[in-house]
Amino acid sequence: MKTNIDNIVTALYNAIGHENAWGDIVKMLCDHLDANIGLFVFIGQGQYEQDVYATHQFSDSCAKAYSEHWWQHNIWLQTGIKKNLFKQNAVLLGTDFVSTAELQRTNFYREFLVTMPAAYLLAATMFDSSNTYNTPPMMLNFFRPPGAVPFDKKNVAALRQLYPHIQRAFNLHWEWRSMQEQLVTYHASLDSMDFGVLFINPARRVQYANRMGNVFSNELFGSGIPKAGSLALLLDSAAKGKGGATVLTHSPIMGIAFPVSPPVRNTSGETRATVMLILVDPEKRPDAAAEFVSNAFALSKAESRLIPFLLEGKKPADMAAQLNLKLPTVRSHLSAIFAKTGTSRQQELIRLIGALPSVVEKTSS
Repeated sequence: MKTNIDNIVTALYNAIGHENAWGDIVKMLCDHLDANIGLFVFIGQGQYEQDVYATHQFSDSCAKAYSEHWWQHNIWLQTGIKKNLFKQNAVLLGTDFVSTAELQRTNFYREFLVTMPAAYLLAATMFDSSNTYNTPPMMLNFFRPPGAVPFDKKNVAALRQLYPHIQRAFNLHWEWRSMQEQLVTYHASLDSMDFGVLFINPARRVQYANRMGNVFSNELFGSGIPKAGSLALLLDSAAKGKGGATVLTHSPIMGIAFPVSPPVRNTSGETRATVMLILVDPEKRPDAAAEFVSNAFALSKAESRLIPFLLEGKKPADMAAQLNLKLPTVRSHLSAIFAKTGTSRQQELIRLIGALPSVVEKTSS
């Protein structure tokens, strides 16, 4: 009995974000199309060498034999390339490539396909090399064994009906997969830093903390974000849209905070933004935190050039002289930095960027 279309569509969208679910998807499609073997494969560059992503009843020995030798003798593949048949949205029968008689005369059929066993092909190009998605070129291939009824136009129509759902669901899945890979890289990068980074949501809960963020927060806050004191005031200010910095009470640690999302109304009725909190030990290279904050605020190259001078306590006239810039240009860059960082004057900006307390005192004189 064929698998119900509604069940397949539901399973497709449930498979988004679940790597192991796509083998079950291929099996359901095989059941629906009366196929004994199904392959969801990446199309390799140039030669269209195929790497398996998900399969149903395709043995490891066949996969090894195909990848090591038989892909080069695949007459469906060779003919499809010559005829330019592998275009996105194409759903094809094996006979659109070559006749059954021509296929059966090849060693590819006699020595490989019959061992799968396979004789008839139904194929769909889900994504080609020119697709507008981030998904790599991919195909779905379904087979029936020798002696079975060949695939026909009804099977093509059945696969076409499901095609948009397969394409949309897998594209969303691939976006999820790419995002997960980026997050792993991003988290690994944050964990390698010697300063703490925490994201605090509008409900005042830590959504994420890097390795040093966990170390600092365990030492400083224990089980939760403080509700009173200099850090609580800093976080409240940042949650309302204004960045700032403070030296934590009874600690040499400097906290730098700024909003990283539009404000939303929380369960207490307050309108707050998610806040990034950076915790810096002044004895452990605050310049790394300064660079990080510069990137977080998307400062331009010209604006970022001013930061080392700010950390040294230089005045705008000194910056202009050393950078060979006009004083109005320097003031314009500083104004842009103030706007991006939510500060209103140089002393606030220096503290936000992560200058040591002694530097702040020097520049305020």
